[in-house]
Amino acid sequence: MKLLEEMNWPEIEAGLGQTRTVILPVGATEEHGPHLPTFTDTLQAMQVARAAAERCDIFLAPPLHYGVCRSTRGFPGTITVGHDALRAFMQDLLLSFCDSGFENILILTGHAGGQHMAALEEACQRALEERYLRVSLVSLFDLIDIKAVETPGDGHSGEIETSLMMVIRKDLVKGRPEGHFPKRPRFMILKDVRHLMGNGIMGNPALASPEKGKAFFEMAVQGVIQALEELESFPGKREK
Repeated sequence: MKLLEEMNWPEIEAGLGQTRTVILPVGATEEHGPHLPTFTDTLQAMQVARAAAERCDIFLAPPLHYGVCRSTRGFPGTITVGHDALRAFMQDLLLSFCDSGFENILILTGHAGGQHMAALEEACQRALEERYLRVSLVSLFDLIDIKAVETPGDGHSGEIETSLMMVIRKDLVKGRPEGHFPKRPRFMILKDVRHLMGNGIMGNPALASPEKGKAFFEMAVQGVIQALEELESFPGKREK
């Protein structure tokens, strides 16, 4: 693994002679129920990315700790940015990675809110219009086999995330609360949903376990490795 933040420029230059692939972890700073820390999304993305980077011997970039957090923004500890801010910032990062010599960039996001994902995808599209580079956008949740999850519709702070944290940082897991599934209107657009969110959980942490956490973690790592293989091997004509 080539840990970008700890390398000097001659080391990075030498490393680019071996690989031009980098993983960029993206997370969020937001509430994760009464039992998980606010940097859960970032930490999970970072640890999965680190494991994949070690196995593939590629670059690992410092993580982006902030994202678009609409549903949880009414809770203390949720620090959100807007769609346009995230889109512009990520676009600039992608262009700068390219200008620094990287050609293959995998964005691994541990936060998967709708506006968050839309901003990242738009940033990727705009960057591709300006530079020759290959970009993959991967959500951590998409890498977990749903058949291995007991909770139907499990999501934020639920079985999956709690299980992963029990493996990654068990010292930060404050119990396993009962599941909570906020009831939201099907079609209405609401200004604020804090009153519907209860304790901030959207899933069932009560069914979490370290054994599941290990299995989910390995699924995620293998999924990232497969995405890297696709990213590096996908045929395409180099543009000038």
